[in-house]
Amino acid sequence: MLHIVNLVFLLKEIISDARLLLLAPYSSIFIGEMKPLTYLFLTLSLVPTLIIHNAFSVDEADPAEGKPSIKVEKIAVMPFSSKLKGVAETMTTKEQFLTDSMYSELIAKVKGIEFISPQSSSEELTRVREDNPILLDKSAVVEAGKNLGADAVLFGYISEYKEREGGELGVSSAASVAFSVQLLNTVDGQILWEDYFAETQRPLSENLLEVRKFLRRGAKWITADDLAKEGVVEVVNELNMFLVKFSAAAEKN
Repeated sequence: MLHIVNLVFLLKEIISDARLLLLAPYSSIFIGEMKPLTYLFLTLSLVPTLIIHNAFSVDEADPAEGKPSIKVEKIAVMPFSSKLKGVAETMTTKEQFLTDSMYSELIAKVKGIEFISPQSSSEELTRVREDNPILLDKSAVVEAGKNLGADAVLFGYISEYKEREGGELGVSSAASVAFSVQLLNTVDGQILWEDYFAETQRPLSENLLEVRKFLRRGAKWITADDLAKEGVVEVVNELNMFLVKFSAAAEKN
């Protein structure tokens, strides 16, 4: 079914993007020496594709469907890890940045949920590991969350965090970030929700459908921290939608 409201909004965005492209600065992220006016025609040429995509899009399945009828009112936010085994007592810069960014975004965006800080969660996780050094990561974070009185724990793993090589206007290698996040039930360790973010910034020439993202970034090459922050925003938005549906489903049971 054609979503008229979404379609109108989409067309407005495309027109806005086309206008901004005329004002966009030259940089290596553009397609060689191509003129901005050419980008205008390229952007407008995307309209039929975007309309078709919108017209035949289907609603996603309810992510809360089939989950246990428990309430999630308190979540322990565990520190991100980039280790294959174990969470280090001293976090690296990238782990600290992602952990702090995630916690700040959760506090700002997700309402009706109490979040236990990464600092408190990390301290309890350290105690659990000292008492049970053979515990696997999943068991350890679940046990720590349970000890803190949390209904669930949020745990993330960083699989890639590569800084750009170059500056805003030109790079020899773009920033690349990938991380996964899981929400685990502290009752039995079941995965209630999970998400994955992975992106390596690419020039507009390789994906014209991302013209809005390209312009939002100021038509520049961004840092790994900037890319990670975008990923955090996306992941938290998805988690927020899941928690709303999950809470509604739990209330019915």
